Amino acid sequence: MKHNDDAFATMLLMSQLSANKEEIVRPLSVAEFYELRDLAASSGLKGMGDLIGMDLNTMRRRLNLGENEAYRLCVLLGRVMPLSYALERFSEGGIDIATLEEAAYPRRLVERLGQKAPPMIYSCGSPALAAKSSMTVISNTCARPDVLECACELAALACDAGIVLVTGGEIGFGRLIEREAMQEDGRVISFLAESLVERIYQPGLSELIANERALALSIIHPEAKYTVSHALERNKCLFALSDASFILSCEKGKGTAWEGAASALRNGYAERMYVWDNPAIPGNTALIAQGAIPFRSPHELALETMKASWETPAYEQLSLF
Repeated sequence: MKHNDDAFATMLLMSQLSANKEEIVRPLSVAEFYELRDLAASSGLKGMGDLIGMDLNTMRRRLNLGENEAYRLCVLLGRVMPLSYALERFSEGGIDIATLEEAAYPRRLVERLGQKAPPMIYSCGSPALAAKSSMTVISNTCARPDVLECACELAALACDAGIVLVTGGEIGFGRLIEREAMQEDGRVISFLAESLVERIYQPGLSELIANERALALSIIHPEAKYTVSHALERNKCLFALSDASFILSCEKGKGTAWEGAASALRNGYAERMYVWDNPAIPGNTALIAQGAIPFRSPHELALETMKASWETPAYEQLSLF
């Protein structure tokens, strides 16, 4: 993928060039990036690309920055050759980067997360899937027989309706959803909190990607390992990326499934959130009490009708009343 100057500046400012080594200076956080972008716009710059090649004194003067702040930006923006080598290496492995300024970036993330949307995303697979009707499916387990049955039924119905399944791709439940998509001739987006480089070559997901039925996404360095903090940071994207989210199991007050769902409800990241109304799972009951929509069985959901409503423009829906 060819990147314009604004996109390249975003990557220079945000990229961690190595999964393991310390950077000379720390890349910008998401909040720092948006602050800088607003500052650049208010200073009369046409875009973030105008910062590339700007010297320390000019940057201090144009952006009204302190010396340390300007030095940090100059160092980050000076990593042109190392970043170019990294992009070439990733591209050879089938991994692209999409930034806010580019068409391949999932627009739903910007629409629902605003300035909490990640400025850049690593990807492998079919980017067109991010614009399709989709539903996120989450559970903290697939070991319980009732959860397993519900998950398989829901995934099969979604595939039959032509809805893209969105998952975290984690060992256990995430891999189950990927397998169901493969078996049911469906499509899947796996938004990972682990090494993208390793996952895209593993059986199952690799075949789906090769057949343009999968998209693997990540906001962390492609060689970084899974951590809970990576998963928590990723979770808001997992909810924001889809038309609806379905929670099958979570433990109240514990784990990334609960934290992600509770945060999505609290902050409005999810367009619609449905929770399996199973009294044997107290975490589900707690989410319903916080405003999630209960459902008793996947077969009562009428997913084809839901999909049609998701694909109907808002002004057409309003005209019906």
